[in-house]
Amino acid sequence: KCRHIEIEDKELCCGCSACYSICPKQAIEMISDKEGFLYPKINKDKCIECGLCKKVCPILNKQKFDEFQQKAYLFQNGDEIVRNTSTSGGFFSAISNYVIDNDGTVYGAVFNQEFIVEHVGTDKKEQLVRFRKSKYVQSKQNDVFREIKEKLEKGQLVCYSGTPCQVAGLQSYLQKEYQNLILIDVVCRSVPSPKVLEKYKKHILKKMNAT
Repeated sequence: KCRHIEIEDKELCCGCSACYSICPKQAIEMISDKEGFLYPKINKDKCIECGLCKKVCPILNKQKFDEFQQKAYLFQNGDEIVRNTSTSGGFFSAISNYVIDNDGTVYGAVFNQEFIVEHVGTDKKEQLVRFRKSKYVQSKQNDVFREIKEKLEKGQLVCYSGTPCQVAGLQSYLQKEYQNLILIDVVCRSVPSPKVLEKYKKHILKKMNAT
């Protein structure tokens, strides 16, 4: 039996990119399927059957959590401009300010110049406006997990915000807990396909007679 990941049932893959990030031979690509969702694809010519991709899959290796008493808090950012340009009361911006003030880096989802949702990092407060508001499609992780690990190993403070699946993927990829890592997972009931957004964008541009 092969030791690399094989996606036989797409319901058992969340596209978190942990397997892509851990591969020592860069034998895994995150490829869009016909519906536009990202899934890992193995280049078997590069694969050395090390098994790391299976080891870090958060679905194949579900974490066991100790029971704990949950607590709930209500939060509103005191900055009216931040609050009015945010979706969840400006909570992420407040945490980000703390991280950046302590020479750290924050990672979250933004729209890039092509209006594609991807995860990026910043240590500049003036960039935080890009991270505000919801982006209701699956985001590209690119090499964010690797960047985060490098910073954590250097002792830098890092904050990562994503869906619960993405947060679980990052935790599984890291393979250990870090005291200098802050994780924020957003409330999520699944993410729409980026392909839907792309089609909508083309529809709007056509309607506006734009290119």
